[in-house]
Amino acid sequence: MALGVRERAAVRRAVGLFPSIAPSLNSAFESSLTEDAAVAALCPEINCLRERFPDDLLAEAAQRALAIGVGAERVLIASGAIDEEEYLRALADALDLTFDSLDGVPRTQCPIDDRRLIEAGAAGMLPLTVGGELYLVVAPRGTAVRRIIALVEEKPELARRVRFTSSERLTGFVFRHGAGAIAANATDALKSAWPVLSAASPRWRFNILPGLPVALFALAALIVAPAPTVLIVEISLTAVFLAWLALRLAGIVIEARGADPPLSLRNDELPTYTVISALYHEAASVDGLLAAIERFDYPGIMAQTPCAIIPHSRNDKTTL
Repeated sequence: MALGVRERAAVRRAVGLFPSIAPSLNSAFESSLTEDAAVAALCPEINCLRERFPDDLLAEAAQRALAIGVGAERVLIASGAIDEEEYLRALADALDLTFDSLDGVPRTQCPIDDRRLIEAGAAGMLPLTVGGELYLVVAPRGTAVRRIIALVEEKPELARRVRFTSSERLTGFVFRHGAGAIAANATDALKSAWPVLSAASPRWRFNILPGLPVALFALAALIVAPAPTVLIVEISLTAVFLAWLALRLAGIVIEARGADPPLSLRNDELPTYTVISALYHEAASVDGLLAAIERFDYPGIMAQTPCAIIPHSRNDKTTL
């Protein structure tokens, strides 16, 4: 079966991104090899799995990966064919690299502060000092594995400084050593950066500073000239009252403008939305939640509703 137009376009993009694999990709076209051979050249990230899975399954995963722009290994992991850690251990063995479980690694081996540690967890890259040398522990995402494979081919001495770990283990490391920073960031970061957008208690001493000169000027005017100051205050309050009254009268007289008519779109022109409901210890409310989702007046709302069991602990399972 030949590669489709989309797959061929992806091949040409891959040639531009990874010149080192261009010869094998071009030969796959020029010699009219089988689709499996072309996929092997196009998706080197799954070559380490060829002894575990049939070629047709890997070819299907590669085609799906090309269509959505991720690595073929992410398709296999998302489908449940293999878990992330098992794949990364197989990849590390194939590339002669190391899989780091991060178990027992002390905080002192990570040479970054807590703020950057949180960012490292989000980025999937964690620097570690091992034996006096700096390593980069990576939980690959997207198409990062292809780039690492190209790095191993082009600069093997630099690639030896790269280690693999799973997203779960990297997140666990960040939570173990950065729990305090994560809590502080979650509770205080918005208040510090954007206090106006925060629901936290206002900082009164900073809020009263702009009005302090005005209050002092008014107090001085009241002491120096009490009668004129009282008159000015009365006139100001009267003006505010009249302005508010005029606004309400204008709201009664001015006719409200009608709302814009809704757009008329066919069902196939409507955008696709994903409804995510986060549940924890709420298994009893799932039936009511799904019933409410079914009442949404939107085409195909239940066409792809997932049904999965997501365990949060050994004794807790929530069905959605």
